[in-house]
Amino acid sequence: MACRLISDWLVRMALIAALLAGAAARAAADPDDPLADPRSDAAAQDAAEPGEDPTAGPPAAPPPFWVFGRSPAVFQHADDSIATRVGGWIDASYRDNDLRRSSLSVDHLNVYLDSRYRAFQLFVEAEYENETKYTGYDEERDVELEQAYARYTRSDLLSVRMGRFNTPFGYWIPIHWSILMDTIEEPLFVGRNWLPEQQLGAEAAGRWFPGELAGVQTELDWSLYAGGGSEELHQDRVRGPTFGGDLRLRLDERWLLGASAYRQRNRELEDRTEHTTGLYGEARLHERLTLRTEYLHQHREKRSDSWWKEDVDSVYGNVRWDFLRRAYLNYRYSRGDDDDEDAHDTSEVEIHTVTLGVQPHASVRIKLEWSGHDFETGDSEDFDFWGLSVGYLF
Repeated sequence: MACRLISDWLVRMALIAALLAGAAARAAADPDDPLADPRSDAAAQDAAEPGEDPTAGPPAAPPPFWVFGRSPAVFQHADDSIATRVGGWIDASYRDNDLRRSSLSVDHLNVYLDSRYRAFQLFVEAEYENETKYTGYDEERDVELEQAYARYTRSDLLSVRMGRFNTPFGYWIPIHWSILMDTIEEPLFVGRNWLPEQQLGAEAAGRWFPGELAGVQTELDWSLYAGGGSEELHQDRVRGPTFGGDLRLRLDERWLLGASAYRQRNRELEDRTEHTTGLYGEARLHERLTLRTEYLHQHREKRSDSWWKEDVDSVYGNVRWDFLRRAYLNYRYSRGDDDDEDAHDTSEVEIHTVTLGVQPHASVRIKLEWSGHDFETGDSEDFDFWGLSVGYLF
């Protein structure tokens, strides 16, 4: 109960701090205003000390202690001042499927504060989330502290962060913000919570630039992390220690190949031990065509009276065509093992998803989507999903 009260208090404080920081950013005066010194050139010469160059400008003002802004450009001041970026996003959607009545709702309201000073970073993110069952996954409606961590960057090769942060596994989970993704509906393994969205612990990570490989610029990113969870900490389904790692290779900003591994105990399913491995990749074949895939395998501790499958898989392949500068078509084919924990049943499902995305403004995202769910085994009923989502980044 105490942890829950502390979590709610932190969320409220983050929201209030974001509002106050935004107001401060708007009210801040421009330190480079040419009208700030009303003296004429003649008056400046009269005021010059003996031996001082009367044509020299006024001494440079010291850098401000704290700089606020809503643009990433604010971090240009992070070497001399505390630079804080304030932002967030909101989205709402209309959803319908064959099995339920239609719904119109606000799905997410996210606010974050990102403060940096030299090699240090403090990041806090709070979110209201309203996930519905229209895509076949469990409902979730809550206000929670999504992330709150401190990071120290020693160099490109090593950074360390501690706190609550997005799980560094695969492609989809670390990005986390649905407004930035190609589709409304998330992949099967995300919707069914095969892994927690966040870790509560510590991470060591880094980037290495070995130069050219076969004439292509390369970058190797790595991450090792450990954490833990319990019901009192409200850590998704986790009990006890967690461990994981991620390794990804980028080639010329057009090719991506990665591998991830993760271990946890699932307190909501009889404390079973789960080992999850994943492979993922992306290829930008043309400035308008992007291919992406992600495959996960999970091995679960099996007992004589347990209903779940010991080994499950989930995979998707995604094709995105940006046929206009601010519009795209996206097709995703998904297949995997779908657990219905209420019915104690596992079905094999095939999902086809088609999305039309439009970006009428740099801060606005609109998605129109259809998906068909075909259950090949088990007792689940086939259904189609339709959705219209509108999001705004601020």
